[in-house]
Amino acid sequence: MKKNSLIAALFIGLLCGAWAGLAPLVNLSIWAGFASCTAYFASGKHKLPGLGITVLTNLVGVGTAWAMIQLSGLIGMAELGVGISVGAVVVLIVLMGDVPYLSFVPGIFVGCYSTFAINADYKLLIPSLVVGAILGMLCDWGAEITVNAIGDKEPVTN
Repeated sequence: MKKNSLIAALFIGLLCGAWAGLAPLVNLSIWAGFASCTAYFASGKHKLPGLGITVLTNLVGVGTAWAMIQLSGLIGMAELGVGISVGAVVVLIVLMGDVPYLSFVPGIFVGCYSTFAINADYKLLIPSLVVGAILGMLCDWGAEITVNAIGDKEPVTN
């Protein structure tokens, strides 16, 4: 194991542990936050660009889940209506991949399916997703700074 990897892992573990302990105290969802933190890293972008695309796509995903819920209610027909609404909105989600600021489709799906996982509790979900993306950026940025400060002399760059 490389020293720099260990330093980065310890820093990220510290922040994630703090998140898991503090999120419930401020009425945020640990798991929605971790989903968004993961989306930040999956975006392949770093710092503010990574934060921006993660927050934007996660929130668009919440909107697509809302659209699925509304459309299935309009269609009715129980499971059939849900299937039709999900299929139709997923087509739109995939097409959003051609839109430059929405091209991170996995981020849209994180926001969408986190909505269902949290029973569409938007007051809990939206701030949890936003703060989770910030957590991802802080893990990324803070680990880089920490490794550059106390790690081996090969600088970490993203």
